[in-house]
Amino acid sequence: MKKKFSLIVLLFVFTISCSSVEVKKGDVQIYIYPNELDVGTRSEWGWKEIEKEYSEHEISKITIHHGGVEFKEDKDPVQYLQNLQSWSRVEKNWVDIPYHYMIDLNGKIYEARPLKIPGDTNTEYNPAGHALICVMGDYEIQKISNAQLNSVVNLAAYLANAFDIPPDSIKGHKDYAETLCPGTDLYSYLLSGEIVSRVKTNLSEKVRK
Repeated sequence: MKKKFSLIVLLFVFTISCSSVEVKKGDVQIYIYPNELDVGTRSEWGWKEIEKEYSEHEISKITIHHGGVEFKEDKDPVQYLQNLQSWSRVEKNWVDIPYHYMIDLNGKIYEARPLKIPGDTNTEYNPAGHALICVMGDYEIQKISNAQLNSVVNLAAYLANAFDIPPDSIKGHKDYAETLCPGTDLYSYLLSGEIVSRVKTNLSEKVRK
């Protein structure tokens, strides 16, 4: 009888440990980034702590988005992030900004939603398991700069290395849903294989070091 009871307890513990975990605000992991990544941390741009409970996920994919709205040179990316966070929480009732990282016109990377929290989307796909990288702007009408593309590649390589993600699993939003995102120009670098190829090169150079 004792053996049977112990087995039931173990099964219960295993089931709980494998399920989504509900956690509260303030439990956000801090990452130390390599020098080649120009990352503005949440504390640096004025991110506000999460007030809602949320479910965690395990990252297995990297997915690239764009903002879908034209982003002009004179627009302040920090103010944009603060406004997006407020809109996401108040208007959409989401936990936070829907993306984990955002990249501005100069290629600067900003931390957004904490990585361990699944993203959100207005389209019909499940972003659980996806690390979401969003480039500010609308790449149906704008062109990706070399600085932005370099940041996409370097950030994707960092995430692939940190979470043991195969580079071939780096995709665009439109690979999972009916959408134009991440825009024709940005998506062309996925379609040609350039982003994946450069990430593979980046990772192989890390191995050699």
